[in-house]
Amino acid sequence: MKLSKRLEKIAKMVDQDAFVMDVGCDHALLDIYLIKQKIASSCLASDLHEGPLEQAKKNIREYKVENEVKTALGNGLEPIHDGIDTVVISGLGGLTMIGMVKYTPFRLNNVKTLILSPNSDCVLVREYFLKHGFYMVDEALVEDHNIIYPVLKLKKGAKAYHKLDYHFGPILREKKEEIFYQYYQKEQTRVKTLLAILPKRYIKKRFQLKRYLKAIQKYALAP
Repeated sequence: MKLSKRLEKIAKMVDQDAFVMDVGCDHALLDIYLIKQKIASSCLASDLHEGPLEQAKKNIREYKVENEVKTALGNGLEPIHDGIDTVVISGLGGLTMIGMVKYTPFRLNNVKTLILSPNSDCVLVREYFLKHGFYMVDEALVEDHNIIYPVLKLKKGAKAYHKLDYHFGPILREKKEEIFYQYYQKEQTRVKTLLAILPKRYIKKRFQLKRYLKAIQKYALAP
């Protein structure tokens, strides 16, 4: 089975023998891969929509992993149960990820590991989870179909972080690999474009964008 580069990176971050809940599983390809590669012991593939979940069920039957991969129809973390120790959320906006747990944090009581790959607002995702009971153990940037995505691995616990860690990642900004510079070059372009089209009456938003742009230029792109 061939996974996208993004899902490959996520799979590499899953601990051996984990019981994984894959939120927004789409076609359950990650879950099937984790079982076939003997990485996870069990998976719960959940999705909000019946269409993708029906396709997931077909794939699960095709690869003969019905005993190890179960499915659940539900919104966000609603289908979680006590046996699950790892939650994977990928391909959603950062604010959506935060919203899944902000008002029902008890759903993560038994979860030891989070693997998150937001499509947007990664800064807010880092800040929220690093301030609410998790610390970073690994993170990476991966290019998939000409888009660079962050992938974060967090464990239950607490550590002290600098505000720059929320912006640029405590591990990423230490490594500063070539893809790091590529990502923030694109971020710089994106922010400049937003500032060019955002009406001046949005004073607070413009101030936040300008501050972020300066931080990118000073801490992410400077040699």
